[in-house]
Amino acid sequence: MVDDEFRISAEERERLVAEEVEEFPINTPKYTTYLLNPAINLSQSNRPEVVGQMSEIIDDFRTKHPDGTFEDWIEFYFEKYDGERRLKEATERAVPMVKKMKEAFDQVDKDMTHNYLRDLVLFKTYEGFDIQETILRKLRDMYDAEIERATPDREEIDAPIVYYDENKTNKAMTVDISELKSAMK
Repeated sequence: MVDDEFRISAEERERLVAEEVEEFPINTPKYTTYLLNPAINLSQSNRPEVVGQMSEIIDDFRTKHPDGTFEDWIEFYFEKYDGERRLKEATERAVPMVKKMKEAFDQVDKDMTHNYLRDLVLFKTYEGFDIQETILRKLRDMYDAEIERATPDREEIDAPIVYYDENKTNKAMTVDISELKSAMK
């Protein structure tokens, strides 16, 4: 009798996917993928313009080869999408970033690790969770006035609202104070 649920381990999944292709999956030394993944992302060597739009390519493969194997997939990508050239170009883009990251990693020492953790735990946490204080300080500077957080007993529904939008990439904020300015007239 078969259970309603079963588990496929990572090792078994890899074996089932690449059953007839000896060179896959590759074995990498411990922790190297933690260097390679960000280097590939930062170098943009896995972008569609380099390796192709993989979701569309795999859909094309599945349409043309519904029972295709991993070996068929490799042949399809190489022949129909010039995979060998694309992978070479991706590698050429990634390698300089890998080198830069290796050089950067060599600069990391105990002091830098401590300082980074200190910044992460103290500053980044406070900065991330205390956006209100940042906006209040900016308003104090702009209006040269005492501006403070409202206490629960002073909060009113009719108070002007200050809206903000934070750019997650560079932490810059766009702050809309139109309601506040209207209320101050």
